[in-house]
Amino acid sequence: MSTVYRMAWRNLGRNAKRSRVTGLGLALALALCMATLALMDGLSQELIQGTTEGEVGHIQIHEPRYLDSRALRRSVPADAQALAALRSAEGVQGVSARLYAFAYLSHGSRSSGVQLLGIDPEQEAAVTVLHRKRSSGEWLSAEATPWRQAQALSEAQQAADQALTEAAIAEAFARLEGRASSTATPTPAPSPTATSGADASLALAEQLAPGPSRRPGVVLGAKLAANLGLSADPEGRWGQVLELLVEGAHGVQSHLELEVRGVLQTGLDHQDRSRLLLHLSDLQHMLQLPDQAHEIALRLTDPGQADARAAALQAQLGEGQQVQSWSQLRPDVLALIAANRALMGTLVFIVFLIAGVGVLNTMLVSVMERQRELSLLKALGLAPSKVLLLVMAETVLLCLAGGLVGLTAGAALVGWLQVHGLDVSRFGEFSLSGVGMAPVLRAQLSAAGAALPLAMLVLISVVSALVPALWAARLAPAAGMRAQ
Repeated sequence: MSTVYRMAWRNLGRNAKRSRVTGLGLALALALCMATLALMDGLSQELIQGTTEGEVGHIQIHEPRYLDSRALRRSVPADAQALAALRSAEGVQGVSARLYAFAYLSHGSRSSGVQLLGIDPEQEAAVTVLHRKRSSGEWLSAEATPWRQAQALSEAQQAADQALTEAAIAEAFARLEGRASSTATPTPAPSPTATSGADASLALAEQLAPGPSRRPGVVLGAKLAANLGLSADPEGRWGQVLELLVEGAHGVQSHLELEVRGVLQTGLDHQDRSRLLLHLSDLQHMLQLPDQAHEIALRLTDPGQADARAAALQAQLGEGQQVQSWSQLRPDVLALIAANRALMGTLVFIVFLIAGVGVLNTMLVSVMERQRELSLLKALGLAPSKVLLLVMAETVLLCLAGGLVGLTAGAALVGWLQVHGLDVSRFGEFSLSGVGMAPVLRAQLSAAGAALPLAMLVLISVVSALVPALWAARLAPAAGMRAQ
């Protein structure tokens, strides 16, 4: 066996220039494939990291029908005891409760519909990196805005409230009947009695659901702030007052003044155009959902255990709450990663198929040039299987030499891409499956990313060399020795 490999190595050196060109071609193909796979692995890893750290977390808990309806009253308990129990669960690193709502926001003559997201800034930082998306101004204060205490109505106030309600109903029916009898009759101006009644109703409502002691601070999406005509002063401070109209969980509309603390830029157009962040406690007061949340996001110490931890939490919490891992919440992300890997696998196969054609051409030319030599060896007693083995050994040695150079060059190229990355910022911001991606793509080399291209290179090259090897093994000694 060793004699065959020594002969194979010597034969490669007999035409060193051709062997070097073929080997360098194999090395180049291997290095480029390693770099491409490493970039795709890095992109997939960033996609998963962007999904979990951006907003989803590793696990989420909802009321079972909330994600289908987004109804305000479909909430889960988020009091201190419930959140402490989740934080004490095995493998849980952080827990953040969130509330969502839609509202109408205005500033001066400009207005916009917005999505409200209530978070606890400290707890949210333990789950996601949302706070790093702030592009200007300040982040939300960790301290909740103080709200005045609600007071129950006295018997006299309850009687007054009942009288005001009956008077309002009677006035409404009177107006309807008046319009029905004569649509041409102009609408009468509000009477002083009606105005005082409205003021009394507002006073009672303020007593039952009082507002905050100061304006709650909020953070806006960058494009939403621009659409409202907001901008920071020369020193980077904001502080503008916004008007918010929001409907609570019980259908009661409330009006509130907010103060802008800063803006954030997520890179996702729909969030930057419509997202308004405020403290969880403030939104709980606005929606009248004390100690409730629409979503509880969890961060785990080991992301790979997300499915198992979600199943364990589901068994612990029961059917009243729905526990899902990030892969169950975002199957589109997994599908995108699988599609990317399939595409890259196809590309690698095509590259090595072309390299295999090169190996086939090199070995075929080499064998045809040595017809007389191979025929003489067979005439001296070298078995056809040994001839086949000799040609295959030449191919394997050529692949291993090219593979060694390719592995070295590929590792160096991947190392450079890991440190410096591939800057794609010139093409603007982009996202995949609703996940904002970094402007610099960085490679991530794995053992599979190096072993798979090398294995495919050797396999395709060996298969390509079978044709010239079989031709040489079947060569008739007498006919071969007569060849020119």
